[in-house]
Amino acid sequence: MLISLVAVFTVVAAQAPALPAPQGPLSVLVAPPDATGTPTHVVDFAREHITEQLESRGVLVIRMDNVTRKLPATKRRALLRCKRTEAPCLQWLGNVSQAEVVLVTELVRKPRGYRASMKTHAAKDGALIAEHSVSDVLEDGLLDALTQTLDVVLPATQRALRPPPPAPRIDDVPPPARVTRPGTSEPGSQPTPVPSEPALTQTSSSARRWAWLPAAGGVVLAGVGTVFYLKAKDRYDTLETGGADIPLRDSDTLVSQGKSAQTVSRVAFGLGAAGLVAGAVMFLWPEDDPPAKVVPSAAVTSGGAMVGLSGTWP
Repeated sequence: MLISLVAVFTVVAAQAPALPAPQGPLSVLVAPPDATGTPTHVVDFAREHITEQLESRGVLVIRMDNVTRKLPATKRRALLRCKRTEAPCLQWLGNVSQAEVVLVTELVRKPRGYRASMKTHAAKDGALIAEHSVSDVLEDGLLDALTQTLDVVLPATQRALRPPPPAPRIDDVPPPARVTRPGTSEPGSQPTPVPSEPALTQTSSSARRWAWLPAAGGVVLAGVGTVFYLKAKDRYDTLETGGADIPLRDSDTLVSQGKSAQTVSRVAFGLGAAGLVAGAVMFLWPEDDPPAKVVPSAAVTSGGAMVGLSGTWP
């Protein structure tokens, strides 16, 4: 019975999901740099610069001074003297500081400049996560070299300890929506006819442009009618005054000339009036309607003259 329970617990433990990776900012212990032949002020500047760069990147920085301050003097000296290239020392540092990563910086002074290297170790077992180094660095460019090294080491460490979430399975991904471009249709479907709107044609009548022609003709004919009217009146006055004071030699000729002038005057007045009316109609006709086919007409009778308009009206 006991063996069966152990087997069941073993199977359940094997099928249980793995614990999620720790969330939140990455905690890093900045260990004292390993400096060989490097002045103290350079080491202090390098450590403060690395701390500021880590904090600016959202990393939870644990300072070594805060860790050793809580330890007794004997343990403090032993912790600072331990060899930070060995796993037991790195595990001890991680256990005391409760950090996930121990960052160790190495500064070695050489004839042609400094060699700056940086390593990150997992605090639980001291395993190496990432490392990078830059050689032949002058003292005035040492901080820039440390920044360059950190830009390589830190992203690799975050990818190792803060991996991105796994991609969703293909079964969980919804099918992409099909987008039909204008002018194309899916197979088996008939395009829906779109009712075409009637074309808007703008028709403009040309009657207004030519309205001045009949109006000008009417004015000219009115002037001709006036001339012949004055001529007929002159003949009439001659007959009236000549019959009483001056004897007339050819009165019949004057009468004939007066009647002819009177007839021409009436016809000219009638045609002139018809032309003016036609010009006014053409000018006042709306632009969007075709011009009416109006024909002026005039007639002369024995008792006078007649003017009219004939044609198609809307």
